[in-house]
Amino acid sequence: MKKYALLFVIFLLAACSGGGTGGAMAQTPSLMSPSDMSNQEAANKNNEGVDHLVQGHYDVSKPLFEQALAAKPNFAEAYFNLGVTLDGMGKHPEATEAFKKALEFGKDNPKISENALLKKHLSM
Repeated sequence: MKKYALLFVIFLLAACSGGGTGGAMAQTPSLMSPSDMSNQEAANKNNEGVDHLVQGHYDVSKPLFEQALAAKPNFAEAYFNLGVTLDGMGKHPEATEAFKKALEFGKDNPKISENALLKKHLSM
């Protein structure tokens, strides 16, 4: 009986800890490609990068965002996501440059222009 009580307590503690999926990673800001985007190569690379970004796979997401930008150099969402990735990697000067480009090309998108992380970088 003690064995089952111990297992129950362990299960309860594991459930309360969140299991590692509901922490900061779940709140990583990221922007999927607009649904009406005509450049599917850029859209697909950006969306694939977002899938990795929200998991904290910065080393995988960074080249995907760079490929999206090579396919569409004025892609605000990809610049934004690259900025988030670079920030997560601790590359703050590079992140600031990416956020500047995101704002340049996406100033009319409040998900970009009103983002707290972007504002933090641009006020530095």
